[in-house]
Amino acid sequence: MRKKLKSQRGLTLVETLCAVVILILLGLILNAGLRLSVRAYDDMTAETETELLLSTAADALADVLRFAVNPKDGKFTHSSFGIGVTVTLDGEGRILVGESQLLPPGAYRHGAYEIADLEVTYGEGCFTVCLKAKEKDGEIFAEREFLVRCLNPAGT
Repeated sequence: MRKKLKSQRGLTLVETLCAVVILILLGLILNAGLRLSVRAYDDMTAETETELLLSTAADALADVLRFAVNPKDGKFTHSSFGIGVTVTLDGEGRILVGESQLLPPGAYRHGAYEIADLEVTYGEGCFTVCLKAKEKDGEIFAEREFLVRCLNPAGT
């Protein structure tokens, strides 16, 4: 009888089922971990790209406003954009200076990000700019408020 038991090779059905259950549990844990990692990566990328859009827009807008001439009533003159120019947002969340887009579509990642809020006010030789950039279909956003000193406020 002992000889017969020792000569049998292989796994029993219970051992095989236990191994399968353990492998399934490991696969589920790995899947959940990968999902969390991908989600964290996507959120971090969106946050970084939103900050990058905000920084790029702030720099470009500061360059335009720094060389504005005769700013008053929300309008100014600029050598590159013309007379009576305003800074506004179009319907897609892009900054317009007069009729021209301030940044190319690639800066907004071709519609994935937008400027949600833009406020430009002038007083005492400085522009105060409040910008808010956000992910188009998400909750991630960034804000910045800054001052730009107008180098030529009286058109001298």
